[in-house]
Amino acid sequence: MWGKTGLREKTKVKSLTLVVVLSILIAGCGGGGGGDGQSATGSYAPVPDTVTYREGGDVTGMQVFDYSVSNVIRSRFVVDPGTDGRWGTGDDVRAGGLTCRYQQSENPLPPALLSVVQNMGTNGDGNFALQQLDIESDGRISVCPRWKGKQLVREEVLCKGEFCPARYQLGYRMTISQQALEDGGWKQSQNVVFYGENDQITTAPPFLSHIQTTELSGDSQAGFEFVVTVDPSPEYSDSVSLPNIAVYSGNGYQKKVAKWLPGDLESRVIIDRYGDNDSYVDTRYRTLTWLPEKGELQVSEASQNPPASNQLMKVYVFDGEGKPVGEIFLGAGNDEIWFSIDDVVEGFPEFVYDENGQLLSMLDTQENPERVFTYDGDKVKSIHVRDRKRREYQYANGKLAKISLFSRSVEREEIEQQVLFRDDILGVATFIPDRRFPRDKEGVFLDPLFPQDRDQIIRLGRPF
Repeated sequence: MWGKTGLREKTKVKSLTLVVVLSILIAGCGGGGGGDGQSATGSYAPVPDTVTYREGGDVTGMQVFDYSVSNVIRSRFVVDPGTDGRWGTGDDVRAGGLTCRYQQSENPLPPALLSVVQNMGTNGDGNFALQQLDIESDGRISVCPRWKGKQLVREEVLCKGEFCPARYQLGYRMTISQQALEDGGWKQSQNVVFYGENDQITTAPPFLSHIQTTELSGDSQAGFEFVVTVDPSPEYSDSVSLPNIAVYSGNGYQKKVAKWLPGDLESRVIIDRYGDNDSYVDTRYRTLTWLPEKGELQVSEASQNPPASNQLMKVYVFDGEGKPVGEIFLGAGNDEIWFSIDDVVEGFPEFVYDENGQLLSMLDTQENPERVFTYDGDKVKSIHVRDRKRREYQYANGKLAKISLFSRSVEREEIEQQVLFRDDILGVATFIPDRRFPRDKEGVFLDPLFPQDRDQIIRLGRPF
């Protein structure tokens, strides 16, 4: 028992795991070989075609995607319906958009997730700037999708006029370079430049342009070490100092050394963060402990100089077949001791499944359904949070055809973003435009409202 609330016995159900449910939900995402972007009719993973943005029930803008250019994925923002007043017609006014440029690669890597702007410094924490803006994120700056056999080398967003999709916030350009090291590691550099008004480089918070360099060494047995440094972007004048850049871009730190120590029962991220002149600042830990006899994955964090207060532990619970059956947030209470009588328990102590193994609801600590899931056959149809619809999925020929993402507003239920998909592009993984959702190892997006399996949680807890 944890305080006055404990995890109750779990009902045994048939073993259709959530991994299967999620793979069925997208049906074929991540597909295909390393093609050149040429269209092929209806044979591949669904990718965005058009996105419609709404506010108060009215359309505020659109985003239209184009995959016709080799090694390029691009979109244009529709900022005005034109003289006919109708969105999606020939006289729409288009300005700005997203451009993703790739090059062929035998070993492509996504942009490093160990961002200097993250509090903890791992992708599970979320990018610091995005957290401040209350944006769902797994910590990546990049929104460009994974393309099999290709390395992302440039990502750019230009916002012109009054409309810019809210999740992009403003314009930016990220240039990515990567090189192999002699010991089997790699070095990756991301030069991120943010644009303000009139496409000028912004020099004020919350976005400050910088170069982040991530260097990896080590192996899967001994563990990996990541060295992350931040420098001012060369576009700045000499009057902009490195410490001023680091105050925001590095959240006060100019260098981090992160170690990922893997293990069957316990894995750990150790991050040393340094300030000016490599002076020692602090050390942070994230420990992932697997207790097979309990079916629990415990994820805890700690820090030194000074020690963190009001620390939380996340506890993920699985049944004997590996299916998620609980997910709680545990506070140590006034005695600062885990698993004692004054622990504060929040989250979802119990998941409810039907006889076919489909997740029906996630119950809160008062045994109320906090999240509720409905299905179209064996595919997720909708997700409700506190009786408010947050997602609606629609399918065609067994594949994802449309997603409606609803506002978090507690005052009214309204569509905030609607994505229509196509399935004729070879090798591009399914993604949600301008939403920095977590992704699986194939690059396919994961809905953060849906619980993840143990291996996925551990993967997302790593620095890369």
